[in-house]
Formats: sequence, structure tokens, C-alpha cells
Amino acid sequence: MDTLLIYLFAMTITPGPNTILSMANAAAVGLRKGIWLNIGMLVGLTAVTAIAYIASASLYALIPSIEPWLKAIGAAYLVYLAYRTYRKGSIETEEKSAGFAEGMILQLINVKVHILALTAISTMIIPAYEGTAIRIAISMLIPLACFAGGLVWAVGGSLLSGIYQKHGKAIGIIMALLLIYTAIRFFV
Repeated sequence: MDTLLIYLFAMTITPGPNTILSMANAAAVGLRKGIWLNIGMLVGLTAVTAIAYIASASLYALIPSIEPWLKAIGAAYLVYLAYRTYRKGSIETEEKSAGFAEGMILQLINVKVHILALTAISTMIIPAYEGTAIRIAISMLIPLACFAGGLVWAVGGSLLSGIYQKHGKAIGIIMALLLIYTAIRFFV
């Protein structure tokens, strides 16, 4: 469970389409109006997680030997994300007002979320837990963690933007190391 939680933290708190749009939207229209974007994101994240769970569970039921390949792909993706996170020194935001529909649609096309859900479910949830109900319950941590990460950025708004721009390299190094740790834990 610790690997899953670290993975979710690193993936949901680092800048990406969700966090940046959430931050920019709340900065532009305020948290009260901006919350609808985040609620739309939560609905979209839940749909993506459900689809990822069904796909991962089906693959495991059909081809049990796929686990090492999924772990390798997931670990490679985490190393790639660690590299990208390390390389980022600042973020750019764009003032834009967005609502529920935009938040939901973003999740349906957000590759970062798709890979996050598939990686977490196929390498950290299905192999580690028995029973469909517990697997689904733990899988729901994914949209909740993404929602929480988006809210952190929305609440912080321009404050977090300023901190990240000022200390982006140090934050990037810490997040990159957490992602690499998670990739290593796939095999240990």
C-alpha cells in the first residue's frame, strides 16, 4: 500500500493538465465557481479508473503471465515521468474559466490519468489484493487522490504557482526521486 500511496502522491501533486488547469481556473474565477471544474474532473477520473480496472482485471484473468510486462512498462513510464519532472523548472499557466464538462472531458483524453490508472491497478492493486470488492475499493483511491491533488492546486492558486516557480528544481528532484523509488518497488 505504501508504494501505491507514494505513486499517487507523486503523480497527483506534480504539475500536469489537471493541476495546472485547476490552479489557473481557480485563480481566474475563484474557488467557489472553480470547484465545478474539479467535480467534473472527479467524475471523469472515476470513469477512467473504472475502465482501467475492467481492462486490467480482464487481462489478468485472460493472461496471468502479463504481470511482469505490465510492471516493466509501468516502471519505464515512471522513470520517464521522473526525468520529465526533474527537467521541469517552472510552470506556465493560462487564465481560463472552465467548468464541469471541461473537467470531465479533460480526464477522458488525459493520457497521464489513463497511464496512472492502468499502472496503479495492474501493478499495485490486482497483484496485491484478493477479491473484486477490495480491489475496486482501493482503485477508487485513484480518482480521490487526483481530485485532492487538483484541489490543492486550486486552493493554492497563484501562491503554489509562485512557490513552484521559485523552487521548481528542488521540488522536481524530490518528486523525481519518489517516482524512481516507486519504479524500483515494482520489482522489490
